[in-house]
Amino acid sequence: MTRGFLRDHPGLLVLAKRLSDLLVLWAAALLSHAIVYAPGSEMPLLREAVPWAMVVVAVGLGEMGLYRTTRSTRLMREIEMLSAGWMLSMGLLAAYFWIRGRLDVQLLMWLALWLAAGWSGSVALRGVSRSLMGALRRRGFNQRTVVIAVASELGRQVARQLRERPDLGISVVGYFDDRDPGRLAAADGAPVLGSVAAMCDFVDEKGIDQVWIALPFRAEARIREILHNLRHSTADVCLVPDVFQFSLLNQSLDEVAGIPLVALNPSPLQGVSGLVKALEDRVLALAILLLVSPLMLLVALAVRLDSPGPVLFKQRRRGLRDETIEVWKFRTMRAHFQAPGTYTLATRHDARVTAVGAFLRRTSLDELPQFVNVLQGRMSIVGPRPYPIEINNEYKDVIDRYMLRHKVKPGITGWAQVNGLRGALDTPGKMERRVQHDLYYIENWSLWFDLKIIALTIVRGFVHENAY
Repeated sequence: MTRGFLRDHPGLLVLAKRLSDLLVLWAAALLSHAIVYAPGSEMPLLREAVPWAMVVVAVGLGEMGLYRTTRSTRLMREIEMLSAGWMLSMGLLAAYFWIRGRLDVQLLMWLALWLAAGWSGSVALRGVSRSLMGALRRRGFNQRTVVIAVASELGRQVARQLRERPDLGISVVGYFDDRDPGRLAAADGAPVLGSVAAMCDFVDEKGIDQVWIALPFRAEARIREILHNLRHSTADVCLVPDVFQFSLLNQSLDEVAGIPLVALNPSPLQGVSGLVKALEDRVLALAILLLVSPLMLLVALAVRLDSPGPVLFKQRRRGLRDETIEVWKFRTMRAHFQAPGTYTLATRHDARVTAVGAFLRRTSLDELPQFVNVLQGRMSIVGPRPYPIEINNEYKDVIDRYMLRHKVKPGITGWAQVNGLRGALDTPGKMERRVQHDLYYIENWSLWFDLKIIALTIVRGFVHENAY
């Protein structure tokens, strides 16, 4: 195999991925069927279900973009798409057998085990294939060659980041710039190969795969000149937008009616990611509610006997896209008058808090009804905590990027909470630290990050000194 074979035949990699996913699906179906059903039993369900599942997985994952020949897809993004594809496939199969009146406990066990085994196998295979491709690319296989115009600070930053990721297989050959090459070469290790006018001949002569134009938006005339010089070249030309100068959130490229757009602060929970998050929330919330429902009944009874008033405290807060939502909690305070448009923060030894309410607050048991809010679609299990509208109004003009918290649904627990940021919000500094943690969560969201936060919430406990 030559070093350029994989580069010149990307379709083989796509075909290998498709076949491996179907092979894992078939093997997982056989394994789970053998575990759930008696050895040697008839397998009409297997012959009926597997072809349909293969079609759903093959078509669904393809439509989600899993099989695009790109080096930019993160492993977590692939896992999200695999998760959505597998859950969609098993969900449709369960619905199919339910409609036909053949869904029973044993069949559900088979589908659940099939889902777990197949998903695990697919994820493991993706990890192995990425490691293998990374190793091959470090050794010079499956490479893409790139030249950068020009040797600006942006261009040098792009080159540095690519050199730090040899597993991507993108080799920066050098820069083209009209300034003094000696001075520019001294400022950066990559060579300056010549002027921008000479770039087209070099690209064609050396068979360069891509030209990356690293210039700020304001250099429109210069960008047009470079594009004009490359008008006869067959190399891919990419514009690297100078988004590093902005304080952004999950910037990405998009297209509307053929118009290229740079999305500067999109929500990370769109498309497949949004589906994975929604499924995660509904499945876990339902399981948790079934598990803690006896405890919730006891808490509701204790609240009702402790002081007069409703069992639930319902408060209007801000949710996704800054829309008003109603958040539920077990009532922890005595009924009292609160003037409209005002909010009084709870303090340590607050006289309004009941005896049962104090215990509920210390243990965070007052938050349990919010799992119902998750099933209603108002909240997520993990996300930035929702604050009263009055607090939002107070801080949104004080703390930079505060409202970006509302790019995702608010959560029962979050990255800020498992890092000890709980309690009163009586100073801008306390709120700013929470906002920083919330934005870090949004910028780095993945299914695994959510599960990590849930695990930390359980391990570190629900009791905190600042919970009062």
